[in-house]
Amino acid sequence: MSRRDELLDAIREQAETWADAGIRSEEIRALPAETAALLAELGFFWLKTPAELGGTPLTPLEFCDVIEELAYADASVAWAAMIGAGCNGLAGGWLPGAARVFAPGKPLPVVAGQLSPRGTGTPVTGGYDVSGRWAFSSGITHADWLIGAFKSVQDSRIIVFTAPKSQAEVIDNWHVAGLQGTGSLDWRVESLFVPSEMTYELGAAAPRGGALFRLGMPAFVSNEVPPWCAGVARRALDDMTSIATRTARFPGGPTVSERAVFHKELGRAEVRLRAARLVHRDAMGRAWETAVSGSAPSEGEQIAVTSASVYAVETCFDVVSDLFRYGGGRVLSLASPMQRHLRDLLAARQHLALSEESYETAGRFRLELAAEGRTE
Repeated sequence: MSRRDELLDAIREQAETWADAGIRSEEIRALPAETAALLAELGFFWLKTPAELGGTPLTPLEFCDVIEELAYADASVAWAAMIGAGCNGLAGGWLPGAARVFAPGKPLPVVAGQLSPRGTGTPVTGGYDVSGRWAFSSGITHADWLIGAFKSVQDSRIIVFTAPKSQAEVIDNWHVAGLQGTGSLDWRVESLFVPSEMTYELGAAAPRGGALFRLGMPAFVSNEVPPWCAGVARRALDDMTSIATRTARFPGGPTVSERAVFHKELGRAEVRLRAARLVHRDAMGRAWETAVSGSAPSEGEQIAVTSASVYAVETCFDVVSDLFRYGGGRVLSLASPMQRHLRDLLAARQHLALSEESYETAGRFRLELAAEGRTE
């Protein structure tokens, strides 16, 4: 049995466990410790970590399958697994001193953080003096290491760095409307010495990991949020189908499931969701084919992946938002799964990597190709 199939079976076998953990995570604003331990036991955090460092990396589309299925089971659990896998992959694939993080003979670590350059780094002998504050660090409550980015004061390059969580101050400020159970707290460091081997320039080629890391940025992380959104949207579609059979907008009136307008909306929602899912997977698949062939994806392939990612995420949100209207006031209840699906998807749509500027970039690229008489 393939690693992908093992994980899909584990997700389905633990369906009740994930659902219970999701409810608890909303209350404590982070993933329960025992749930993080179960994800670690099953290996979810190292699905994008180089095999030479102890990971069991999946192909990009296999990873999509796993994250989508886990998100269908529970959004917060899947978000934690997705971010953990991505951050471990960044540290494992690109960091020169990755052996410090993935120390031989020790349990595999969990890395949390984000790559927005929210700090500054001053070059010093052997490394950088780093200060800054980083937000939206999902999974930081169960992480061992942190990953962030800063601008070098010397030349404004964006440098990624990794440091033990014990060297940072974690700030408990995660009070939000969506993705409430993901523990995405802030953290900061002040004049922290970071050795050069614990840094790399954003955009540099990965020194290890093979084809998966040859994808480069942003394709390497573009198979994370879109399949998560697809899983949540699939669950919302099923939940709303069930709710519609027992919901009437007016006393004595037909149930929502008996109304032709809802039949149309439900059928349209399924097609839209499948289309969004497929356009993203098509772009990821093309980038992966290039990486497997031994080359880095072209500029056009990278742009195709990012614009498809934005389209998939915004479509998933729009589908759920449109369905939500048919639930009436009942779905506003905190006991209704639909309100959480809507909140979580709205929050995901705000993700740094999913700006509509990706469409602008795609449009400019197309115009440049046309002006030069080229196609891609």
